[in-house]
Amino acid sequence: MNLFTRGKVFVLFMTILIVAGCIFTACSTSLPNPDSTLEPSVDNGVEVVYFHRTNRCYSCTYAEDKVRYTLDTFYSDELADGELVFMAVNVQDDANSVIIDKYGAYTSSLYMNKVVNGVDDIESITGIWFLIGKDQEFVDYVNEEIAERLK
Repeated sequence: MNLFTRGKVFVLFMTILIVAGCIFTACSTSLPNPDSTLEPSVDNGVEVVYFHRTNRCYSCTYAEDKVRYTLDTFYSDELADGELVFMAVNVQDDANSVIIDKYGAYTSSLYMNKVVNGVDDIESITGIWFLIGKDQEFVDYVNEEIAERLK
């Protein structure tokens, strides 16, 4: 093999390594989780729980950011008085097994739970995944889902 061919092989090999590295780290952004506790604290109200994996992709971080934005923008009073509780929970952390089991979560997902006298009514909010990147539509959708449960 001549020097010119070895150079091409080396460049090809390095390109493959770089591309593979990008593919395997595409979901590697890990955000701190200041809201995580093992159990939300609502007897009468609404729990909004966003479950995520340890390694997070754009869609996962986008979803949590927009849910937080919606809560902070429209529901600051309800959050302050405890009528509404938000949690972000890592589904891959064994310390969260109680809440993971309660909601039946296994991957990135959003759940809302209307609690009346300690009785849960848990629903998965799957429509968010069709609205990734559509800021206003995403916020409106989450806002409507929360408002419906706070009635």
